[in-house]
Amino acid sequence: MQIEFLSPQLIDVSSDAKKVSPDAIQALAESFQQIGQRVPVEVVAGTEGRYRLVFGVKRLAAAASLGVNISAIVRQSDEFANDAQIRLTEISETLYRHELTALEHSVDVADWCAIWRAANPVRRGPKPKQELSAESAPNSDDETIETAAAFSGTFSEAAQRFLKISRRNVFNALKIASIPAELRERIALDEGLADNQQTLLEIAGQPYERAARIVELLISGEATNYADAIAIIDRVPRANPLAAWEKLNDRFTRLKPNEQDAFFSLNEASVMRWLADRRSARR
Repeated sequence: MQIEFLSPQLIDVSSDAKKVSPDAIQALAESFQQIGQRVPVEVVAGTEGRYRLVFGVKRLAAAASLGVNISAIVRQSDEFANDAQIRLTEISETLYRHELTALEHSVDVADWCAIWRAANPVRRGPKPKQELSAESAPNSDDETIETAAAFSGTFSEAAQRFLKISRRNVFNALKIASIPAELRERIALDEGLADNQQTLLEIAGQPYERAARIVELLISGEATNYADAIAIIDRVPRANPLAAWEKLNDRFTRLKPNEQDAFFSLNEASVMRWLADRRSARR
C-alpha cells in the first residue's frame, strides 16, 4: 500500500457507486482550493496503468472538476481475494460512514446480500434460468423474504439497527434495487425522490415503461407525488386533490438542502412567527 498522486482520468468508477450531485462537487472543489485534499481516496491498481476506485467518489469528482491530480491510497489487486471483496470494502465504507438516500442504501444492501447469497445459497441446487447471475436477484416475493431473513440473521441486533438491515429493511432494499439501472441513475439525481422509500417501492412494482413514465413525471414536477403520477398516466381525476400546502410540502421535501435554506431565508418572517406561536403554545 502506498499513497500516490493520480490523474482522475485514470481512475474507473463502478456504475453502482454513489451518484454525486453538482452541488456536492462544487462545494468539495471549493474546499480543495481552500485547504487542499485532507483525506486520500482509495484505489486498486489495474491493468494498462488504470485504477479502480474503492471509495472516495465525491473527492474524485471534485478533483476531476478542477482538473487536478488526486491523492490516493493505491492497493494491489492481490490484497483482495476477488472483485466481491473490493465491492464489500466499498459498501462497508459507505454504510458505516455516510448518510445514504433510500436508493443508495438499497443498492448497497442488495449488492452485499448478493455477494453473501452467492457464497451461501438459501436454496440448494442449480439457479433458475431466469435468475440474474450478476446480481443473484431473487425471483419472487417468497424467495426475497427467505433471502432477507437469512441475510439479516447473520448480523447482531445492534448491527441490524445501525445499518438498517433488519429482515424488513433487506426485503425493501431488494425490491428497490430491482428498479432497472437506467431508471435508478435518473432517480439518483433527484435527492427527494431517491430518499422516498415508499415511492421507490411503488415504482419497483411497476412494469418498465410505466415506471419510466412515473419517474419522468415526478422529476419534471408535473406530478407532485406517486398517486398524482398514476392519475396522470391513467387519465383519471384525483379523488382527493391535494391542498395547496400539501403540494408545496411535497415539492419542498425534494429540494436540496441549500435550496431549502434559500426558501427559509425568503420566508424568514413566517418561520419566526411560527416558532413564536409554537413557544407560546408550550407555556
